[in-house]
Amino acid sequence: MLEILKQGLLITVVGMGIVFAMILILWGIMVLLVKLTNRPEQEEAAEESATSLPEPEPVALTAQGDAPALAAAIAVAYALSAKPKTVFASDTQSIQTGSTWLAAGRAQQIARQTNRGRNA
Repeated sequence: MLEILKQGLLITVVGMGIVFAMILILWGIMVLLVKLTNRPEQEEAAEESATSLPEPEPVALTAQGDAPALAAAIAVAYALSAKPKTVFASDTQSIQTGSTWLAAGRAQQIARQTNRGRNA
């Protein structure tokens, strides 16, 4: 009985030793990979300054000549920042494509999602 207990304890110690040895080996491999793949900060700063675009200078607008261009720029900026007001509004385009069976199923899913968590 005592011999079986010693053998089990030896197997446990050897197994745990192998596990921790593999963890340390993997840790060493990760440290080595980080050192090999990281670039020095000076190279990164030089590369970023070379690839960054210069900031555009503000342009003075005249009262009459650039009004259409200004209006167009404002319209584009508004269109890019506009978001749908509801979840259903953004999904209506996906519902319109496909069969009526698919559209009905999607409409039911959307209707269930909007009512979740509400006590009506």
